[in-house]
Amino acid sequence: MRKTVIFAAIWMGACSSEPAPAPEVAEQGGVSVECALGGTEKFSSECFLVEAEAGTDTKFVVRHPDGGFRLLALSESPTGFEAHDGAAVSLSERDGDWVVLTIEGDRYRWKEPLDE
Repeated sequence: MRKTVIFAAIWMGACSSEPAPAPEVAEQGGVSVECALGGTEKFSSECFLVEAEAGTDTKFVVRHPDGGFRLLALSESPTGFEAHDGAAVSLSERDGDWVVLTIEGDRYRWKEPLDE
C-alpha cells in the first residue's frame, strides 16, 4: 500500500499544470484563413480550416495557433459556415471582398470566391 502511495505522489508531481505545446497549426494541413482571436482588431494568417468529417454531415474545424479550435457546419450564410459548437452563436457577413465569420470574440475572414 505504501509503495502505491509513493508511486502516486511521484506520478502526480511529474504532472504539470502547463499545457503541452500544440503542434504547429500549419503542419496540421488545411486552408489558411485570416483570424482575429479573443476580440483583437488585427487579423493574421495563423488559422487553418480543415475538413473534419466527409459525407452528408460534413463538419470543418478552424484551428487556432494556440491549439484552440472552432467546429463549423456548412450553412447558407455568406461565409458558407456557421458555428457547430452548440451554445456559440455565429454571425456571417460580407465586408467588401471578404466574408467574415464571427463566433463570440473570434473573427475569421477569407476572400469570397469569384464567380467566373
